[in-house]
Amino acid sequence: MNILILEDEPLIARGLEREVRAHFGARLATLALHDNVPQALAALAREKVDLLLLDLNLHGADGYDLLRRAGSAPFQTIIVSAHGERSITAFEFGVLDFVAKPFSRERLHKALQRYTDQPARGAAHASFLAVKKRGVLEWIAMADIDHVQADGHYSNIVLRSGEHCFHDLAIDKLMALLPPHFLRVHRSYIVNSLGFKRLQIGAGGKYALDTQTSTGIPVSRSSYPALKQRLLG
Repeated sequence: MNILILEDEPLIARGLEREVRAHFGARLATLALHDNVPQALAALAREKVDLLLLDLNLHGADGYDLLRRAGSAPFQTIIVSAHGERSITAFEFGVLDFVAKPFSRERLHKALQRYTDQPARGAAHASFLAVKKRGVLEWIAMADIDHVQADGHYSNIVLRSGEHCFHDLAIDKLMALLPPHFLRVHRSYIVNSLGFKRLQIGAGGKYALDTQTSTGIPVSRSSYPALKQRLLG
């Protein structure tokens, strides 16, 4: 695998390099260190990168600007920053994890392990999603999500455990962060298709979906044929 570290403090950069090498060992093909956004963007355009460790304050430049300019490049990102108050913005970019400085070795390796645990490393979609739980930012596994319901300009995520989480992205934008097995079944609902149980057909052409966790999720008429085929197939 190929990893890029973007960090402008030399001591921290060397510490990150040391821990990355310790974690990945022989699986690591290349490891590049850069300390500014233009240099890192050039490297991303020139070379295949699987994982980016990104600081947010780079000689006064914004690390998030790199993610905006990189667009849909298929690498995962772990943010390592002293600006914990900016972790909410990570929602927009679907980052794998946000590690607040100063960090412990254990906390960094936990973030690296999240990358290691992904079934298809380097895929366009992460295996974890940042959400608000009990007033703090936490990361939940995509596999634990049952469905998502629109809540105005925000989204309500329902886990398979029945717990509800808040996400400050609208359902349209959140859909772009989810893996392909999450399907839009209604303008206000996204469902994890791996949890499908049955499709209800009601009077007047009304449809509803049951999952292993929830019942009666509305299904639009336009979504019904594809859902029927998936359940039968």
